[in-house]
Amino acid sequence: MIVRHRGWAVAVLIAALGLGCHAAENDPEGQAGELSDPVRRENAIFNLKKVYTETLAANGGDRSSADVQAVADVIVDPLTRAYLDYPEDRINGLAILDLLYEVQDPRSMPALIEALNWRTEVSEDHAIRAAQTIQVMEVPAAERPQVIQALARSLERITDSRPEDNKMRVAMIRALGALKDTGATEILTSVATKQDEKQNFLINRLAAQQLGELRDPAAIPALIKCLFLFAPNHPELRMNDVAAEALILVGRPSLKPLLAVLAGKDATANAIAKQYIDAVKARRPDLANQMTVRQVTGGEASFALGALGFSEALEPLLQEAASSDTPRKLNAAIALVRIDVPDAKKDRVRSTLKKVYGELPKGYAGVAMRGQLLAAIAHMYDAEMMPFIYTQVVDRKANPEVRLIAVQNYALLANKAEAANLAAAIAKERPSEAGGYREKFEERNPLLELANECDTSVDCWVSKAGSPDANKARKGAYMLGRYARGEDKDKAIDALVGQLGSEDLGVRLSALMAIDQIAVEGSTGAVAKVDELRTREEGQSVWTRFRGEALPIQARLRSRAGDAG
Repeated sequence: MIVRHRGWAVAVLIAALGLGCHAAENDPEGQAGELSDPVRRENAIFNLKKVYTETLAANGGDRSSADVQAVADVIVDPLTRAYLDYPEDRINGLAILDLLYEVQDPRSMPALIEALNWRTEVSEDHAIRAAQTIQVMEVPAAERPQVIQALARSLERITDSRPEDNKMRVAMIRALGALKDTGATEILTSVATKQDEKQNFLINRLAAQQLGELRDPAAIPALIKCLFLFAPNHPELRMNDVAAEALILVGRPSLKPLLAVLAGKDATANAIAKQYIDAVKARRPDLANQMTVRQVTGGEASFALGALGFSEALEPLLQEAASSDTPRKLNAAIALVRIDVPDAKKDRVRSTLKKVYGELPKGYAGVAMRGQLLAAIAHMYDAEMMPFIYTQVVDRKANPEVRLIAVQNYALLANKAEAANLAAAIAKERPSEAGGYREKFEERNPLLELANECDTSVDCWVSKAGSPDANKARKGAYMLGRYARGEDKDKAIDALVGQLGSEDLGVRLSALMAIDQIAVEGSTGAVAKVDELRTREEGQSVWTRFRGEALPIQARLRSRAGDAG
């Protein structure tokens, strides 16, 4: 007994002395060496995370800095081995994945791929974190096929609709898009076009959106299909917006397929459009009875062709604008405003826009249509359309809402002489007590004062475009869109790019449209700013409202600069 007691005491003494041999908390190499100890592992991971994040913060968040890289060189491989060697330690395994997410080092890929091999109700959170890490990591090109295969296998195993299933789907789909590798096209098109009640339709939308990130022409047939797909039993849930964005990001290869849709020659698009109308009819027969297949297909094709902006769409859109179907002709007219029109054919576009405007319904239904077309015409920045807009201002038989829209657009585009014309029209307008709208019209007087100050001076409008005052910034943007050319172009674009992050959506959109007008050779600054905003604001309402215009225009700016990426 005494011998045993002495042996136990010696053992305790040795253990106690051994405690002094553990690595210091700020020693990454020593802490990495303790990952194999089940007792010390949790503490080691905590200390390693502290060392890494403090080093990263001290180097301004630059993961490529020498100090941060030195820590990564020491800890990534041991963390990866620990994750692979101790799969039963799920809690610490997730903590390791959390740290690998911070490090974002491709050398951790074996652990990430293993984490994607999830088990039901055991390790879904591991798979989610691994996919999120791949999403933010710069994966070497040589490793992407293996990563894509792992993500595809993981996705295909998800067959239910639990919250965990949808979280995994979202993380993996985003990871596939982030890889920017066309090897992911097949799996993303499969997800985007899948019609299954167990797959939330938002997943279809996300997959179509990520296809746009790949910019792979091979995805065009699936994306054309996605323009018309809808959620089973819920036709109001569609993916036409994200599919159009993706087609626009693919660029010129989308042109001919979309022209075929516009001409009614895409059998798949026609069939799905008919299914869509039938689904609407089951819920809203009054609405469906006013819909036609060509109306549905023409609307989507017109929007995408206008956003692409290629002049080859001019004649087909002019033909569509001659349709007897009101929605078709309106959609085509708005698309005509957006495409690149040769100078020799601009008069045909102007006359078409005026004709379509005049043919729109006279009653309440036509108010929104006229307002929409007037706003589009304003973004032509065309001096020869100013008299037409002015006509709508002074037409006392027109709906007052339409007249107010005309006043707004004319005031935003007016130079000094045109401002004098509008001021005279406002002075002649009857006051409200006499049945007129003078007081509402006078709300645009500050824009006219700016026109009197700057007239056609680009330098003056550059100063206004950069103003924190929303009225000045919007007016400045419109006037730069109208007048900034040649040597003035670059300083105008710089001022407008500076407003793309404005808190005021109207200022953002005005700046964006003006950039689209004057940056005929593209704008790397605008492209980079849109990317920055998307990264910072993804998921926020301001980006959701902005992206519909921002992404198509960004794609056009890239195309003009000859940048496919």
